[in-house]
Amino acid sequence: MDQPDFTDSTAFKLHRATVLLDRIADEYLVAVHRIHYAPFLVLLMARVLGPTTQQAIARNLGVSRASVTQRVGVLQNGGFVAVTKSATDSRANTVVLTPEGTTLVEAAWLGLERHQDGVDFGVDEAVLAAQLDRLIDNALAIINPDAPTPATMPRAASAPTPRPSPRPSPTPTPTRAADSGDAR
Repeated sequence: MDQPDFTDSTAFKLHRATVLLDRIADEYLVAVHRIHYAPFLVLLMARVLGPTTQQAIARNLGVSRASVTQRVGVLQNGGFVAVTKSATDSRANTVVLTPEGTTLVEAAWLGLERHQDGVDFGVDEAVLAAQLDRLIDNALAIINPDAPTPATMPRAASAPTPRPSPRPSPTPTPTRAADSGDAR
């Protein structure tokens, strides 16, 4: 019996690409900005989400709250984030970027984009981005099948436009009135 070639799997390739991109990012961030990728991601989430809880950061990064708490402590000691008790939940802390944190995340992100330039050479970024959005939606639907996501909604609006056939058919196909309506 033939063994499957795991390296042909889309999931394997995505994991491999992620590991490589994370490595490139970590090496650049440490060398140039003196911050590892893991705490940088906390800063990035604080930038993207605005004032937010450690739990929300953990959920968005797919890591434990304890991991984020540890990273936030280091970032707070470095002056990159401010942490206060949540106004809405006495058990939660709110994380906010300081001006130094904002400067760091913006400079590091721009530098990282330049440093990684070429990684996507030959890749149709628009197509890749759309496909990654689809994969993310599909993964979220598997994680929480009861939550409505674009992956579980009707696809009529997002269906690709059919490509024209390379040659016109020699004779037009007749249509009946009943075939022209929506058959749902």
